[in-house]
Amino acid sequence: MGRSIDERPVLSQAVLFHRLSNRHYVISSGAVQRHQLDAQGQPINVLEKTTTFAIGSGNHAITYIHRTPNGRLLELPVSYYAKLNGYAMSPGYDRADHPDFRREISDSCLACHSASREPTAIDCQRCHGDAAAHLAKPGKGSIVNPAALVPARQLEICLQCHLETASSGFNDSLRIPGRDAFSYKPGEPLANYKLYFDRAQPVDSFEINHSGYGLLQSRCFTESKGKLTCTSCHDPHTARVRTNRCSQCHESAHARERSDCAACHMPKRTPSDAIHTVMTDHRIRRRPVFENPTRENLQAYTGPLKAFYTPADQLTLDVMGIRQPSEAAVALLRHFVRRHPGHVPTVASLGKTLFRVGDTEEAMRAFGRALQREPANTEVLVNLAVALATKGEHRGALELLQHAVSSNPDHALAWINLGITLEALGSNSQALRCYNEAIRLQPDFADARHRRQMLAAGAK
Repeated sequence: MGRSIDERPVLSQAVLFHRLSNRHYVISSGAVQRHQLDAQGQPINVLEKTTTFAIGSGNHAITYIHRTPNGRLLELPVSYYAKLNGYAMSPGYDRADHPDFRREISDSCLACHSASREPTAIDCQRCHGDAAAHLAKPGKGSIVNPAALVPARQLEICLQCHLETASSGFNDSLRIPGRDAFSYKPGEPLANYKLYFDRAQPVDSFEINHSGYGLLQSRCFTESKGKLTCTSCHDPHTARVRTNRCSQCHESAHARERSDCAACHMPKRTPSDAIHTVMTDHRIRRRPVFENPTRENLQAYTGPLKAFYTPADQLTLDVMGIRQPSEAAVALLRHFVRRHPGHVPTVASLGKTLFRVGDTEEAMRAFGRALQREPANTEVLVNLAVALATKGEHRGALELLQHAVSSNPDHALAWINLGITLEALGSNSQALRCYNEAIRLQPDFADARHRRQMLAAGAK
């Protein structure tokens, strides 16, 4: 865990062509550059981002992160893979419409790789609790000894980061309203922090962060009555795997004769969401499936959801299962918001759903409630501004969008909406500057380029 983040990454020189998106990448010691080629073979659409830090130990992969001047963290589209001893597209980027240099690293993502929002490697506090409190008042009870916890609480210290039912296709988890991404305390029930969901119709999926997901479904775990935990086989301090652990439960001659049960019953497989790595399948099957899963497992799942590991009521399952805006979706979100009025993501979702079903007035009120709790939330500011603009209230939209780009100047979508609003108010020169800024931030922003071209040509 102490290698979860490298604050001074060094990249080897390399070049990479991604055929699906027709982009060339040049990797240097401190930056990643992207460009395309015109008909004469000359570079166009050139963009370069420095590497501020890296996520990953390098045992499997290393992904590089850029910090913008405004402090936003962006994932770079190229990662290092130990299996290749070289570079390929980052997980989720091996497609034509990948997010390029625009994928923002959220707190939810960062929390499993960093000890705090200021990216530093995972330290002792992740498993043992608040070191400052322990130093201020040393003694029994001031620090957590996982070995003294009941097995379920021991296991959940690992599951806080190592449980993911799906990396895409549906919302696999929901942090309890009011809980911060970094707020889990070792020893507390995981259900007090986050709820987990899975497909009600089972799929034999295998993804890069499926170790906990697989273990919980294994017969070894279920028949251990919860006593089997991650540290039954893994030394948490050295990351070494303890050998011959299976014989503690399996007393057959077959088990006694084998020194490495995992080689057959926990094979290494290629995850469907990170195809340049191999990971151990923790399902522990008697007759394991050795073939690798297909990309079909990453396609959007449209069926119902069920609770996984942590309990969830039907309202929560229904809200997490919303796929399309509808009056029924509005009713579900209203009910959930009445229960959790301070949960900004759901309040914002209610606003967006109301807007898309045509109830602009109610949508604006929902966005307003979200902004009361998070006044600088760029997404909500932009959504409320768009709603105001559809009613012809461009002055109000202008004020919101100016606030959005002031608090988050790296947000290309806020800049283009500011340009559209200024253009509607007749401030074409200012609108042009906004489109240029959106293109500077996101050179492949087709809408911004089109609007700039039309404005420069004197068309509206």
